[in-house]
Amino acid sequence: MEQRISMTTLVVDDIGEARRFFETGLGWQVAAAPSPEVVFFQVIGGVLALYSRTALAEEIGREVSDNRTGAVTLAWNGRSEEEVDQVFQEALKAGAKAVKHPEKAFWGGYSSYVEVPGGHLLEIAHNPFWTVGPDGAVSLPPQQ
Repeated sequence: MEQRISMTTLVVDDIGEARRFFETGLGWQVAAAPSPEVVFFQVIGGVLALYSRTALAEEIGREVSDNRTGAVTLAWNGRSEEEVDQVFQEALKAGAKAVKHPEKAFWGGYSSYVEVPGGHLLEIAHNPFWTVGPDGAVSLPPQQ
């Protein structure tokens, strides 16, 4: 199996609110919406899916946990601390709730967290040890 993740799915209770956050609030473009309960966004290297809790439960044939943040977060990496500050404010204006304002991180970067509609956590960070290419793709340095 190739080492990759093709799609990340967020389960949300209010698909309309979550869709508006990404589409209207952040300016992302919907790639497909095969039903009123499912929305797909093309992201660099994969797909971000929004599913209503009932639609995903129906698809997989069992209940879907309502533990939203669990042990998983999403991350958006910027090219600078200034870009992190800008995107953090953009996320708040779009309807996200501040969890941790941008600040220097113990690991040498600059990090913040917001809660997006649906209750999921999104880290908005700058990691000076990683390269963010012109297309937004993140490259890790070679292992020493």
